[in-house]
This record gives sequence, structure tokens and C-alpha cells, in this order.
Amino acid sequence: MLYKEKVCLSFWLTIVAVLSLPTLLDAQESGQEAGKDKLATQDASRKTGSPDAEPASPIGLSWTNSYIEQIGTSGVLGGNREGIGWGSLFISSAQLSGIVEDFGATNTQPSSVFKAAVLQGTVVYNHRIGSGRVAVQYEPNMAFAEGHVVKNFSNQNTNLDILIYSRPRWNVRFSDNFRYYYAQQSSGFPYFDVNPVTAKSVTNSFLDGPSRWLSNTAYLSIGYALSARSSLSITPNYVYSESGKGATLERGASYGGSVNWNYRTSERQTFGLQYTGQLIRETLPTTASAVDTIYNTFAGTTERQLSRTWYIRGALGVTTSSVPPSQRQWYFYGDLGLVKQFGRSSLGINYSRGDTLSTGLISNQYADRFDLTYQNQMNKRLNWGVGGGYLRQVGAGGTSGWYTLANAAFLLAPRAGLFSTFNYYHKNQSGNATNLYIGNRDIFTFGLLWQPGRLQH
Repeated sequence: MLYKEKVCLSFWLTIVAVLSLPTLLDAQESGQEAGKDKLATQDASRKTGSPDAEPASPIGLSWTNSYIEQIGTSGVLGGNREGIGWGSLFISSAQLSGIVEDFGATNTQPSSVFKAAVLQGTVVYNHRIGSGRVAVQYEPNMAFAEGHVVKNFSNQNTNLDILIYSRPRWNVRFSDNFRYYYAQQSSGFPYFDVNPVTAKSVTNSFLDGPSRWLSNTAYLSIGYALSARSSLSITPNYVYSESGKGATLERGASYGGSVNWNYRTSERQTFGLQYTGQLIRETLPTTASAVDTIYNTFAGTTERQLSRTWYIRGALGVTTSSVPPSQRQWYFYGDLGLVKQFGRSSLGINYSRGDTLSTGLISNQYADRFDLTYQNQMNKRLNWGVGGGYLRQVGAGGTSGWYTLANAAFLLAPRAGLFSTFNYYHKNQSGNATNLYIGNRDIFTFGLLWQPGRLQH
């Protein structure tokens, strides 16, 4: 496919060009007076000034965008190798799972059961060039059923992050995420993941369908500290997605960016203003030409660390949308994140409103999404959790979906970082989208996970 080849080629050319740079400009991870006010919310033995350490406090640090997350999760990718490898190149995790997916029949689709063994791994190239940093993360998936490789299960996920320039007052970063699913299956990244130390959260796609899915998301973040308390950041971004193939092929692209101004009123709280502009171009099989929709959002933002273990962030404002030649429409805009630790357990809540081009659905409509997760470290070996989520398009008669889940992990071999895992998901999707499953699905996964970096040191 021409579009697919262009996206893949540009992605890998970017990686080669970056890795061939002989040096990057000198970088520092955080600085000036604001860095002196960081709260010590974790082990004091960890050097908070190190670029590889987790931030001591999320308040006032969001403008720098300096910390690189592990692919598909909210965990921080440290500079120290955790796994098997050679220098900067290493394998950080591997998993062998059995998967059973039971899809209930609907008026248009028959019931089906998918059984397979899935092999997953994560390969990381994490390297410093001068004082800069380049991180490439790749997670391939391969499925086996009835003694053969499942040809329509070639799932690929790749992250590229470059910390280009970091000074006490400046920070520049480039990030690119590429995902390709030949068949949209429900194994892989967690739908909603929270890091209670950094208060970071990640929402991944839980919508899926019977055909191929391709998505590439890229952004450039430029941050500048106006003073010890105020900062300004500009983030242009681009998203391209494809769903289906042949007569059902759908394409979507998003061109836009955001401008954020933040003011730190104290070491525990910030306030700010945000503007986001976005043009979504949607091309459907039944549409003779592309349909453009323009969104403009104005909002006030705040971050507040209520206590050592309680963090909340939010935004409130308005969004306008226009699809020529129709009239302009106005929507409420909101965004909410909450993280709370309860001893060995943690609670995470997320609400967001935005496009769905990177999360499984080609559409020019915004959607509301709500996620919740509760994780409990019962003892040194056993961890379990429950959660759920809901997504609904803003427009009347749009697509919606929800999920519930339960998971457990038992540490079999502490020195080796070997876990036994079990996950159960129940999902429901409804609407009239061409490339989405409509109906109920039950997914069971169980297996062995090798991930030494998951252990608490």
C-alpha cells in the first residue's frame, strides 16, 4: 500500500538519520531555581538530578518533557540496562502467553473462538550521544496456532524518543510512535497504566476489529522557562492512521498542535492556560473526497499535589468545531487525572476528550473516555488488580465501547525476574463503524513473563 510504505519509509529514515548524528548539544535534565523545590516523594538514595532517575515530583516538570517512558506503559525508561544485551542494545522483557478469545454472535457476525500461543518481546536501544539521548523501543508479537505461525497476527509496536536539547531554560524533544496490527487482537499493552511515583498515566487502545490497523503519531515539544516559576511550551503534532483494506479501507490524518503556559504558585501547585488547534481529515470508502473538521480548544489547567501520596491534574474549557459548510458547534472540554497511593496499593482515574485516530477508530468526531485502575501489591510476590473503561463519541449515534478487567502476577523467581501472569477482559463495542467488532468479547491470557526491571529495588 502506497500510504503505508511512505509512513514506514519516513519512520525508519528518521531513525537512521538520528542515530548517525555524531553528537547532540549539551543537555541537562532539570535546572534553575524551580528544581530546588522538588519534593522528595521517593527513595532519597536515587539522584533526582540524574536524567535517568524518576522525577521526585510531577509538579512544575511537565513543561520539560524530559523523561522517556517505557513503550506502551507509564514506567520510566532508565539509563541503566535491565535485561540481556550488548552495551546500549538490550532485551528488556519477554513473554510467552496462551490466549483464548470468545466473540459472541451478533446480527451481522457469527460467533468465533480464537486460541493461540503468543510470543512477545521488547528490544531497546538506549544511548547517549554527547549529553543528549536517543531511545528506540521495539515490541514484536508472534502467534502460533495448531503448530503453525498465524499469518494474520504480525503485530508491531515501535517508539522513537530523542532528547535533542536541554538547558536550564530550554528543552526540545522529538517523539514518534508507530503501530501496525495485521489483525486487531486484544493482547499487548495495558489499556490504562498508571505510575504512582511520577503520577504519569498512559491510555492505550482497547477498540479492535477484524482487519488491519496502522497508526503513526509524531510530535516535537519545545519548552522555555520564562522565569523560575513560569514556563511556555509549544507542541506541534501529526497523526496518520489506516484501518481495513481493499473496499473497506479508511484513512485519517490529524494536523495540529498546542500552546501551554504554566505558572507555579507553590512547590505543590501550578495553574496554566492552554490552546489546542487541530484539523482532522477523514477519507472513507463511501466518501468521494476527504472531509475536513477543524477543532479549537481553550482551557485553563491546574496540577496539585494534595499530599505525599495524592496527586490530581485537570483542565476545563470549551471546544469549537466546524465542518464546512455547516455551522460552528460548541462543546464542553474537560480533562482529569487522579493518582492515589494506599500503602501497597494504588488507584488511578482518567477522563479525557479528544480524537480516536491513534486508538483504533478512524473518525472526525471527538470521543469521551473514562478509565479506572486499582492495583494491589498484596505481598512481595503477588500483585493483582481490577479496572474498567468507557469510550463514547460526542456526536449522537456514534460508536461506543467499554471494558472490565482483572489481572494477577506472581513472582516465581526473584533473581531472574520471572512472573506467572493471568489476565481476563470483557469487552463490548456498539455502533455502525465498518472496521470494528460489534458485540461482546471475553479474552483470557495466561503465561510466563520475564521482566527484571519490574522488580522494586
